[in-house]
Amino acid sequence: MHLSLRRVGAALTLSTALAASGAALAAPAHAAKWTHQDSVGDVVAVESMGPGGTAPEAAPERTDIDVTKVVARHEGRKLTIKVRTRSAMTGPLSINGEIRTPRKRLLLMSMRLPGFMNSTELWDLKSAKDDPTVRCRGLSRSIDKSRRVMTFTVPRSCIGNPKWVRFSLQMSAFDVLTDDDRMYVDDALRQGISGYGAGKVSPKIKHG
Repeated sequence: MHLSLRRVGAALTLSTALAASGAALAAPAHAAKWTHQDSVGDVVAVESMGPGGTAPEAAPERTDIDVTKVVARHEGRKLTIKVRTRSAMTGPLSINGEIRTPRKRLLLMSMRLPGFMNSTELWDLKSAKDDPTVRCRGLSRSIDKSRRVMTFTVPRSCIGNPKWVRFSLQMSAFDVLTDDDRMYVDDALRQGISGYGAGKVSPKIKHG
């Protein structure tokens, strides 16, 4: 399979920027489980990132990354985040978000390029190390048989066994086999995205 490394790099850059720049707003706390029903048809197409780029345009035809529901559970020894989309997830995907705790800020980065790359990593945004990767046994991402439900599992030990967590989540798609240079993005916790970055962050979800 021929892949455009430029597009893959752009996907990583945009997704990282979206996830790492979520607004830090106060929010009420929820115990153990939190559910969000996301708006339908709010995927946007992004030509490029930052000053000089065109404004995001509505792309309701991209139902494969159109998030309809997010369920987070902060129970036992793990945090799980389950994401449902309108139709089956296909092709290259980037799913990224920030996880916040009382002491930590971490970046959850997951890439799915069929036949080329399939990875999920956790980065410590406060780390001064050259490699901010958090070594986390048990960190995983799975997709069910319908390809409409994606589940992230994050062991609590990898994020400091916090009393509460908050998170943001963005799903992106891009086509490395065509001349379409646009990226398609859905902020899973809000209707569309407002400019560049500023991913919406969940309320505090207490451990239960």
